[in-house]
Amino acid sequence: MLAFVNIQHEKLVYDPKVGPPHLKELQQRADNIGAAVGMTCVPVHYRDFSLDWMRKNGIKGFFISGNTPDWVEYDWENFKPLQEAVCSGEYPVMAFCGGHQLVGMTYGAHCEALGPLEPGETDLMPDYHPGMRKERGYLPLKIEAPGHPIFDGFSPSGPVILESHYWELKEMPKGFNLLASTNWCHIQLMQHSELPIYGTQGHPEAYTEEHSDGKRLIRNFALATGIIQP
Repeated sequence: MLAFVNIQHEKLVYDPKVGPPHLKELQQRADNIGAAVGMTCVPVHYRDFSLDWMRKNGIKGFFISGNTPDWVEYDWENFKPLQEAVCSGEYPVMAFCGGHQLVGMTYGAHCEALGPLEPGETDLMPDYHPGMRKERGYLPLKIEAPGHPIFDGFSPSGPVILESHYWELKEMPKGFNLLASTNWCHIQLMQHSELPIYGTQGHPEAYTEEHSDGKRLIRNFALATGIIQP
C-alpha cells in the first residue's frame, strides 16, 4: 500500500466550501498514483502522518501533495513527523509542487516566488497572487540527466506534466542532483544522491488520458526505488 500525504493547510481542509472539492481531488490523485504503480494509495493528512503510522499500515512508499497557502501561514513544528519520515530514508518518497518545496527547505534550500511579471507577460492565474509570474498548464520538462531511469520510455523532448505554481526552490538542496528543468523554473525535478527521495515542482499525479506522461513518471519512480519490480 502507498500513502499520499496531504499538506494542504487544515483551515482549508475543514472549510465547508473549499474542503469537499479539495478532498475529492485529493482522492482522485491518490487513485491516479495507485493506478500508475499498481497498488492501493490512501490519502492521509500530514497532521495524522508519521513513521509509526506507515509501519502500522504496511506502507511501501509515500507521496507528498502540493498546497495553496504560503509557507508563513504554517506552524512548522507540525511538519516534524513528515520531515523525519522524508529524511529517514526508510521509505521511498516522491514530492509534488509544495511538497517538493517542503523537501527542499528541509534540506536547507531557499524557496521564493518566481518573481513579478515582466512587461508584456500574461498573468496565467490572475485571481491567484495577481501580478506574479506563474507556470500553469501541461508543460514539457527539459531533461538534465539523460539516461536516468526516471525518464525511461520518454522521448528526448522530455515528459509533459501539469504545472500550477508561483513559488520555486531558488537553489539545489544539499545532497540533491538536478534531473529536469523548465524555462522559468530551473529546479523542476531532483533526486537525493543517497536516499530514495525525489521532488518535482510539477504535478505528475494529475495526469489524464490526453496528458498521460505523469503516469509513466510515477511508475518509473516506483521502479527506480524498488517499490515494485520490472
